[in-house]
Amino acid sequence: MLSSARKCQLAGVSAWEAETRIRQFNGSARRPFKPNEVKRAVEKAYATTLPDSPQTRVEKPKWVPSKTNSKFRKWNKNVARYDLWEASPDRLDGGITPTMILQWLFPDSSKLVCVGKSVYEFHTARLERFKDLTTCQFIVPCYMTAKTGITQDGKESMHCLANCGPRRFCVCDFDEPKSEDHPSIIWHLRKLFNLVMVLSSGGKSLHAWFHVPELDEPEFWKTAVPLGADPVLMRNRSSFVRIPFGTRDNGNLQEVIYFDQNKTIV
Repeated sequence: MLSSARKCQLAGVSAWEAETRIRQFNGSARRPFKPNEVKRAVEKAYATTLPDSPQTRVEKPKWVPSKTNSKFRKWNKNVARYDLWEASPDRLDGGITPTMILQWLFPDSSKLVCVGKSVYEFHTARLERFKDLTTCQFIVPCYMTAKTGITQDGKESMHCLANCGPRRFCVCDFDEPKSEDHPSIIWHLRKLFNLVMVLSSGGKSLHAWFHVPELDEPEFWKTAVPLGADPVLMRNRSSFVRIPFGTRDNGNLQEVIYFDQNKTIV
């Protein structure tokens, strides 16, 4: 959204017109726009004074993916979900609940986690306080430092960057590559970093959770993002990701395909 506002600024479009144009995409974007989100992005972009040079451009990090990126094509493209299932060190068959998995992923029962039934309905509490996580879709892959924090809008919220602790897991959500390529990308990253879990989004894509030491996080994202990992999860550690064995809003199970309990020990 900020990038779109910046492009409008570079094109000489007024702030009001930029906000109007961006709002037209509400409903067709990957998620609904939050209140004041467009206005805040436009204000932030237009508050920056640009040089007078017509050559001014906003440079992206070298590892931001392009739609033509195809590095992964040199790998074995015959890797499928079944191969990830077969390679899983732990088989999570019937009887495994979201709470059981989350107790392995977040073993400190004294700390807080943020769980959401939707991006608008969420709660932060100790894991033991949640009674039925099968109806939930989302979780923040970090411990929360407090029950609430202050958002960029100045409002108190249980889900914001201000009350989100250090990143516990680096999570890759693959949107741009074709879904049949996701297992191959994850298989490659598994050779370089500690893969903890792979689960279905309840749609076509896969989510992959990695345990990455804090000092190695820049290298992880520099490797994963050009291969199709969503850079939003790199920029904002408080972003929601799919909860294991939760239920997506379309009724589909967010099934765990790969799990390595030994890699959850951080």
